[in-house]
Amino acid sequence: MAKVIVISNSKGGTGKSTLCMQFANYLAFQGKKVAVLDCDEGQSVMELRQMELRQSQDATLPWEVYNATSNSRLFVERARAMGEVYILVDCPGSLNPNLLPFFQNADAIVIPFRYDDVVVLRTMTFVKVLNVARITAKKLFLPNNIDIRVKNPNEESIREMFRKIGAILPRIKQGVAIQRVSTLRPIDTYQQKAIMYTVEEILKAVNP
Repeated sequence: MAKVIVISNSKGGTGKSTLCMQFANYLAFQGKKVAVLDCDEGQSVMELRQMELRQSQDATLPWEVYNATSNSRLFVERARAMGEVYILVDCPGSLNPNLLPFFQNADAIVIPFRYDDVVVLRTMTFVKVLNVARITAKKLFLPNNIDIRVKNPNEESIREMFRKIGAILPRIKQGVAIQRVSTLRPIDTYQQKAIMYTVEEILKAVNP
């Protein structure tokens, strides 16, 4: 059965598209079937795939990517009929009605955030919107692009606040390995190490 993992936060700049591609590469490396639904109007995942294919026309596709900026219900129906596959949904930094079916059918929502005040406030607003829409998917908060040299004095209280809502995933540290993303090249050892604990926790959450 397909597993739908939505990567979303109404705050832009939290690394959603980059994480989506790195997660897809990690799962593909593990031999799992993966499809990415690019719901962002900017189509960053789709555009990168097309650019890379122009440079390497004979490349083998590690995973499929689809423009899902409209007709979300149709994509959900197709996803559920795809069998054993992980559906990663890359959402924009805003909420729109087209996204609702993805949230309603998600097995988990991965919510990237940083510990600065603006991001935390926008993340809590995003959670309130999900609650109003009665979204019941597991909420997995992901501290992303974290500079371990800088400690926010409110970090523990922020984590405790999020724990009351969902689970907190292992952090992903700030680094070149994560930003060096591709939709065609296999994930390298450094990238695997950077995200492996995070992805494995996500897999546990959607495969209880």
